Amino acid sequence: MHTSPPRVILLHLAFTLLIFCSAGCDFIDYHPYAGNLEFKNLTAQNVAKIKALEEKYASQPSFQIAFISDTQGFFEETADMVKDVNRRNVAFVLHGGDLTNYAFTDEFERMHRALAKLQAPYVTVIGNHDCLGDGDKIYLKMYGPLDHSFTFLQNKFILLNTNYLEFFDGSVPDVNWLERELQNAPANVVNTFVLSHIAPHNFEANPNKKQAVADLMRKYDVRLSLHGHTHGYRDEQPFDDGIRYVSAASANKRSYVLITVTGDQATYQKIDF
Repeated sequence: MHTSPPRVILLHLAFTLLIFCSAGCDFIDYHPYAGNLEFKNLTAQNVAKIKALEEKYASQPSFQIAFISDTQGFFEETADMVKDVNRRNVAFVLHGGDLTNYAFTDEFERMHRALAKLQAPYVTVIGNHDCLGDGDKIYLKMYGPLDHSFTFLQNKFILLNTNYLEFFDGSVPDVNWLERELQNAPANVVNTFVLSHIAPHNFEANPNKKQAVADLMRKYDVRLSLHGHTHGYRDEQPFDDGIRYVSAASANKRSYVLITVTGDQATYQKIDF
């Protein structure tokens, strides 16, 4: 019996697959890091929604923010958390990063669909799990810049990429950018909040920039430094300088942080759901 050489067999198989796929091969899915995104530029869109609320809250003595984090694959718990947040009168929601577990396109989009059920707009900072593979590129397209900021009334919110281990050149966090943002706050700003996934005193943060970040927090009297990553609620003062470092738990721990801003003060409490 004649037996075709292996290379000929492979050519036959490749040709057959090509013909089959030309007729439509729906069984082949996109690569998990593919750039075929349904949602794009979400940060800019949601910040615009937040800015549109300024007139509503300008005459009110205070407003509230829900601070959540690490929803990474905890879809059932995230759905319950969204329902609980929706029962409260929050102006907007801050997400401390790790939207995903593996940074797949489908994960990003599925989590956004869950968070889009929030009645208030949400903005997020990138987490270390969101950087896996080409996750940072997906995040850039779907949300926007990895470092960004916005103002709301007399408050400035600075969102800083601190995922040092996922960026191998030592550039993270961008301390120079952080200082410019702190320096260039509008004259009417009375509170500055800095949100980053990994706190500067965490063992996975960039050790060469730990003190520089802490010094800037103290120099510019940051009201709260907000973080995720540890999957547990924390309220710390690691540098003994009066700056509070507050971490929100992961969604599967079934809690988040509710922040109330009144004038030049901010109080907060852990909310279990």
